[in-house]
Amino acid sequence: MSGTGLPAGTAGGGARRAAATDEGPADVLHLKVEQDTQPAGVSLGQGRVLLAGMARLLQAAAMAVIGPAPRFAGRRPDVVKAFVEQDVRFALTDAAGSLLAMFVHLDDDPPGPPGVTGRRAATSWPAGSAAVRLAPFQRRAGVLMAGGLVAVVETVGEHRAGRRPATSASPSAPPGLAAPDGAAAAARPAETLRPLVTRGVSADLCDALLAMVTAPRVRTLDFSFYWAQRAGLDTPAVVRAALHRADADALRRLRDEVAALPEPRHPTAVYGQVTRLDRGDGGDGGVATIHGVVGRSTPRTVQVAVSGPEYDDAIHAYRTRAPVVATGRLLRRGGIHILTGRFSVATAVVGASP
Repeated sequence: MSGTGLPAGTAGGGARRAAATDEGPADVLHLKVEQDTQPAGVSLGQGRVLLAGMARLLQAAAMAVIGPAPRFAGRRPDVVKAFVEQDVRFALTDAAGSLLAMFVHLDDDPPGPPGVTGRRAATSWPAGSAAVRLAPFQRRAGVLMAGGLVAVVETVGEHRAGRRPATSASPSAPPGLAAPDGAAAAARPAETLRPLVTRGVSADLCDALLAMVTAPRVRTLDFSFYWAQRAGLDTPAVVRAALHRADADALRRLRDEVAALPEPRHPTAVYGQVTRLDRGDGGDGGVATIHGVVGRSTPRTVQVAVSGPEYDDAIHAYRTRAPVVATGRLLRRGGIHILTGRFSVATAVVGASP
């Protein structure tokens, strides 16, 4: 979402499609706000809260690209600051009910394999993989932000539909939050919450959404993601997600549950391609070698043990050169980087709000 050079009067149309700017292709995030009818317009206070919330959402997504975690404490890495402060621009829109369109500039060249930089990176991957180009950091952050928003909307939607079990109250449940039958909703088990973290959900992302959806006069936040076409990259489908003020209690509960998860030690996400797959001695699973990047563009080759469905995914990724993500703890043993954690194919996010 980057520098567009678009005047305010043209941003509304640009928000309905990916943008082609002087700086190259840009993904677009469009925010529409449904609010009380009187008085008309957006107050400076409301605008300040919503803009600050957008910055926090983008920051949480960028942190999740580096390593998904239930919460992000401490100083933000320079790559995250640069993404939010330099790669993102916004323009006021002229569409009815719309507030702003944000444009995310994509890096000119996708990252290449270890030791290869510049334009050679796209054609210097191991044999058979030159046709696939890895998505730049900004696209990965946008996809994780969209995925996290969709996951949040789905989760609070389940609460709204009354599909949560009713048992004794969770210690972290906000006062007054109850299931439809009047009993307190049961806390979600950790095995249900961890996949949400992998999709980009964090306490930081929930905090940002809470501040925005409870801002003065806000009734509904409607997010739409549009993706620029880029040679060699798959274009995700348009993603839409809406969050309502009435969802605030359920969102607050989800935030507390995610924040209570054990925090992994030094989580790292490696995004890349499977370039080698060795079967294990027992015949059940094996070791995948991934050429990829950490963060924005730091090259890294890692080995990760895979078994069961993950091994099947690794076979598919090796044959098709589909991008993958391995997340966990990164160690160095005898000159080899070993990652212990989760392995998954980096599929494009899909989903919509109710």
